[in-house]
Amino acid sequence: MKQIPFSIKNRQELNDCIEKVQQEVRAMKSLSCVLVSIFMDTANERMLMEMKHTINATFPEAQIVGSVSMGEIVNGTLVEHDIVVNFTLFECSKVRVLSYDFRQIGSHQAGRELLAILNADKDVAAVEVISAGFHLDINPFFHEASKSRKDIVFFGGLADDGSLGQNGMVFAQNTTLRHGVAVAVFSGSKLHVQASSSFGWKPLGRSMTVTKMDGEFCLKELDGIPALDVFERYLGIVNDERFLVEALTFPFYFERNGTVLARHPRRCREDGGVMFGADFRVGEKVRLAYGDPSDIIENAMVLQENLANFRPEAIFMVSCVARWMLLGSDTEQELSVTRHLAPSSGFYAYGEFMRNADGEIMVSNMTLVTIGMREGLGHSDKKNIKVEHPKFKKHRTIMAHLVHFIETTTQELEETNSKLSRLAQIDRMTEVLNRGETENRLRDMLDQAKLLGQPMSILMLDIDDFKGINDTFGHEMGDKVIGAVADILRDSTRKADDAPGRWGGDEFLVVFQDMESTEGREIAERIRRKVAAIDFLPEGRKVTVSIGFATAGEEDTPHELCRRADMALYEAKRSIGKNMVVVH
Repeated sequence: MKQIPFSIKNRQELNDCIEKVQQEVRAMKSLSCVLVSIFMDTANERMLMEMKHTINATFPEAQIVGSVSMGEIVNGTLVEHDIVVNFTLFECSKVRVLSYDFRQIGSHQAGRELLAILNADKDVAAVEVISAGFHLDINPFFHEASKSRKDIVFFGGLADDGSLGQNGMVFAQNTTLRHGVAVAVFSGSKLHVQASSSFGWKPLGRSMTVTKMDGEFCLKELDGIPALDVFERYLGIVNDERFLVEALTFPFYFERNGTVLARHPRRCREDGGVMFGADFRVGEKVRLAYGDPSDIIENAMVLQENLANFRPEAIFMVSCVARWMLLGSDTEQELSVTRHLAPSSGFYAYGEFMRNADGEIMVSNMTLVTIGMREGLGHSDKKNIKVEHPKFKKHRTIMAHLVHFIETTTQELEETNSKLSRLAQIDRMTEVLNRGETENRLRDMLDQAKLLGQPMSILMLDIDDFKGINDTFGHEMGDKVIGAVADILRDSTRKADDAPGRWGGDEFLVVFQDMESTEGREIAERIRRKVAAIDFLPEGRKVTVSIGFATAGEEDTPHELCRRADMALYEAKRSIGKNMVVVH
């Protein structure tokens, strides 16, 4: 397997490149397939057709794929105004290039057709997807493709035409698309593929909840506030002609299914909504993020080590344009990680495609994705690569100190917010939940029980003759009794599943998740006996409690459930004679 990338300006240079490729082909033992990847910065369809014609004249069976892109990558170097033509020569593997026009075939159906192709070929090792159109409904396509074997590597990106927001253009064989995807399917029993990704962005400020969306890509509100207001308030970025350029390097950062993802803004709407190149979901917790240049490049160094151990013969790269905008003149330090490993080629995208450990194909932003490929075992002489740590220019050194300052203050803010949040939830004297948080847990756990079809119960407890304890032995001893009862409740309940709380004065309420009345009665009796065993009151005085227990019904509200538990408590206290458990 050989990869030979070129940066050209005209047809004559393309002819010279083809001649060099022919020389490489003659030196190979065999040739099973030629893949030609083309990335160009302008949507010049006439030039593209001429290039395809020239390539097919020499390699009539060549598979051609590519796109218009904001920037191109050749052998660890950024190319801005040339055309990148990358020849990948396979000795025993095959590549099949496909295209799906979403104006003619729906996203879901296109995904099903691709899935059928992947399921029919047991040797498929990787799939490259290049999409055009920022508002392309690509999620159904990926949802279907994600049903393929989990060992198939997916990579690629969302193409742009260089105008920061318009639809891009992708091409496959003799087809050009502005509302669809080009797909390259790599297949071979000896083809080995390794995917690696590098991030480097860090969370900034407080966590916010997505509270309103308009479709999958328009973020309307965070914590009930228009999304645009977040950029104006925390970053001073307003909705003008520079919004995209200034906001691009401050994405929203969140975790989905164990994978850290980022989303950068595309444009603003008049209603305060912000369009993004990938989806959000209502209820997700997000934070603004900032890029740490030193961390970004250090992560790329780790990526280099991983690739070196893989010993690739060819490297495909897709990087987010925001990384280029943030790193500026230091961009090539990041790209250079592939220079000594294997020939590399790729492009800058406005959304990067990758697959997580669960097999889900996702769209991310702010990520550098590298795909190493080789046929067979590879060459052992590429194993030991010396990693040189980055040397930043002076302005980057200053930024590194500022980043350290932001990171430290953000961490301190998180710790403070965590403490304040806990204080807002906990009863200070007993350190169980306070009344407000107990009500919140009761409501949430009841909703969850109904959703999952699980039982849920509550226990309401009152200390018998507590006023007499205070009057006889003083309030300090009364507080000690309340604390002891709270300790027993904590020790008698499940830490992850139950919610013991102070309901008020000498009264407590415990919410039990996934618990029927039979098991609940046993726990309530155990609590009653433990309280009765308290022996620190003077004169041999005993502490007892009365307990009412109720299990939620299908139509119960929090209020109705508490009312039934309170009725059971009243019965235990008044009708029977205290120190009793009554189940309603």
